[in-house]
Amino acid sequence: MKKQFLTICLACLVFTAVNAQVSQSTGDLRSQATTCGDLDALFTQSGNSLHNLIYADINASSTATTGSAQTIKGSPFLADNFQESKIYVNDQLLGSFYSRFNAYSQEIEIKKTNLEEEQHKALIKDENIRIVFDDKVLQYASFVDEDGKVTQDYLISMLSGSNYNLYQRYSVKYVEGKEAENSMVNAIPARFTNKTQYYLKDLNANLVSYIPTKKSKLLDLFSSDKKMQVAALIKKKGLNLKKESSLVQILTFANTLNTVDLASQGK
Repeated sequence: MKKQFLTICLACLVFTAVNAQVSQSTGDLRSQATTCGDLDALFTQSGNSLHNLIYADINASSTATTGSAQTIKGSPFLADNFQESKIYVNDQLLGSFYSRFNAYSQEIEIKKTNLEEEQHKALIKDENIRIVFDDKVLQYASFVDEDGKVTQDYLISMLSGSNYNLYQRYSVKYVEGKEAENSMVNAIPARFTNKTQYYLKDLNANLVSYIPTKKSKLLDLFSSDKKMQVAALIKKKGLNLKKESSLVQILTFANTLNTVDLASQGK
């Protein structure tokens, strides 16, 4: 009995510590968690994703250009179905859930079961929280985008190294449809369009930056003592900076530069 009591107390302390690590913007949510281990503190107040509002707005304007949500091309999701995942705050495992990434609303939608009747909730956006799937890891992060502005979004981990990490940013935009102007022209349905970008994290500077597709600008992301070696690798391999596989090769190589100059050795 005493052992069970100690276990319960320890669990309460763990969840209290976890909740204390969540950003101040979610303080109101934490205050709503009145019981030990109340995971609802990690969800938005509404408990609903903006995905519902997107489709609600589209349905409300069904007499306009596109009809209903059923006519929309594309998807707001990275993967349409909820998938098994584990959620961590820092290194503390909170539990297993069914999750999917709504790239349009920049939200992780989450359920405790995979039952259709269960209403999903939206995970709070906090840089200490990781969502781990079998084939990918997502984390909310701050970074410098292609316009040089500091912004936040979910990034997908593609490569982790001793000096550099590689991330993918998958974003989705909604494009309104257009009615046919006459019988000779087809109507254009509303659609979700996706865009993929890549980001580099310099672990020494703790900075996450957009990776440009122009060689000279990409090289500027590296220190002067590494630029020439990275440039030599790109030239030797004929790497296409628009391809993910090429970026993986570049950063895999860049993570070895503190130990050996592989490019000069022709490897």
